[in-house]
Amino acid sequence: MPRARSPGGSTILSVAELGDDPTGHVVALPGVALKAPAQISQLDTYQIRSELARELHDQVAQNLTSLLIQTRVFARIDQQDREVVTQLAYVHASLLEALNNVRKILWDLRGQPALDDDLVRAVSDGLVAGFKGKRMKVTLTAGRSWPTSVPPETGIHIYRIVQEALTNAHRHGRARSAEVQMRATANLLVCTVRDDGCGIACADESKPLGMGILGMKERAAILGGVVTVRNRPRRGTTVTASFEKEAVLWQSTPRPSAS
Repeated sequence: MPRARSPGGSTILSVAELGDDPTGHVVALPGVALKAPAQISQLDTYQIRSELARELHDQVAQNLTSLLIQTRVFARIDQQDREVVTQLAYVHASLLEALNNVRKILWDLRGQPALDDDLVRAVSDGLVAGFKGKRMKVTLTAGRSWPTSVPPETGIHIYRIVQEALTNAHRHGRARSAEVQMRATANLLVCTVRDDGCGIACADESKPLGMGILGMKERAAILGGVVTVRNRPRRGTTVTASFEKEAVLWQSTPRPSAS
């Protein structure tokens, strides 16, 4: 049976060719040199896993997220047609389940450290508690509608955004107090970090973004969200991160019937 080749020239093995020991075959990825199994080192394995995770995120997870949001748009447009809304609900639930499965695979491939599913508790224990005894006092409030559990990828990105905002307030804004607010609306998850510092010069939209602010914006973009920074000279800075709820949560409702 002739072997197919990928656009990049890599040989693609069929399931039948893998036999009983699929670990004996290596599929070439862009930028990863193909080696015999015995020659694969721990560094090579990490590189392969990283490439796989990058391809899954860029090509699969992003498309699933876009489709997920689009189904909600279509449901709003055709909300008078109950049959269409029911079918879209089934498609929506299927996409959400697939996206969650991809997120779990990404988490395993990247080998990232675990973060408590309860993001509010993680922020309280890992960030708020970390500022005790320092110049800046940090308080945390979470709305009742904030989810009790979020996927690992969602949690780590939101956690790092909050961490960076607090670090900027402490180091650069010379704030004496900062408040973290976590709330959920009907369609959004919103995290706000507000401080009483002198303001951060690099928050000025007319100036180049600082690396910390750029990092926050990139993390939000990975989740399909946005970060806005409002700089108030001598009155502090407000960082707000907003995310489409449906794109960053676990599937929370039973899948509707397709019939």
